[in-house]
Amino acid sequence: MAENFIPVKKSQISLFKSFPLFYFSKDNEPLLYKKEGELIKIDRIKEKQFPDLFIRASDRENASSALYKTMNQHLTETIFSQGIASTRQALTTLVQEALEGPLSVSGNMLPETIEILFQGYNKNKTLVETLAKLSSSSDKLVEHTVNILSLTMQFCTFHHFTESKAKTLGVSAILHDIGCMQVPPEINNATTQLSDTQFKEYQTHTVKGYRTIKDSGNFKREIAMVALAHHEKLDGSGYPNGDTEISEDAQLIGLINSYEPLAYRGTSRHGDPKKPYNSLQILKNEVMAGKYSSQMFVNFCSCLTR
Repeated sequence: MAENFIPVKKSQISLFKSFPLFYFSKDNEPLLYKKEGELIKIDRIKEKQFPDLFIRASDRENASSALYKTMNQHLTETIFSQGIASTRQALTTLVQEALEGPLSVSGNMLPETIEILFQGYNKNKTLVETLAKLSSSSDKLVEHTVNILSLTMQFCTFHHFTESKAKTLGVSAILHDIGCMQVPPEINNATTQLSDTQFKEYQTHTVKGYRTIKDSGNFKREIAMVALAHHEKLDGSGYPNGDTEISEDAQLIGLINSYEPLAYRGTSRHGDPKKPYNSLQILKNEVMAGKYSSQMFVNFCSCLTR
């Protein structure tokens, strides 16, 4: 019986206006909590005065589509009226849904999210770089993904990429680590260096992400290839295949993926987060060793130091 229902995050309860919500009795029987079209009282939502709630699995795709529309509308509102912190939180919620929800929906809705970010940038030229400087209380994978997206959009806007290209790179940034959803959480959220066995398990996220995106049939091949190859290195020292022929999209996301933990979260190897200059110096050593494109590194530096 329980497999016919999907839990709803408490932070998203107010977004499920058009769908019935259920809870489970002590006997593990599903009971109707809210009818379709009914609203939960605002004070209950603010104080989270409700049990764990669920939607029917059969409603998942339609509910996700409705969620995206509402969240994209909210993102637009926050960008143009409510400030950077609210925008960061709205973007975080969107990214979490993209990682956890059905890809059949995100394939249609994520390009709109990137378009909204572009519109916001046209109004506020510091939007995307400021977004990446804010921290959040979201889990490690979601925060990492939002940072990668923000830095990628900063690169795209600084170098005047077309909206079409920026959309592809933006969606690639959001989904590059989607394979991590199939890796044990204790590995994803580890705060110390992984054991050899754990690291081998972590490395599988690239292939798992590639297959997930490819099998969904909702995304360009370039986006699936970024998920597969963002840990490859030009000298062949990367994984999963040790490739040296790497698409420019995968190279860019891979470079940003290496910079982000240095500058924003710290690493077990390099310690606490570094200042941008120090982070780039560490990354420069990797470039000099032939792991990354020197021209791409220069282009990335330029968008951070204007």
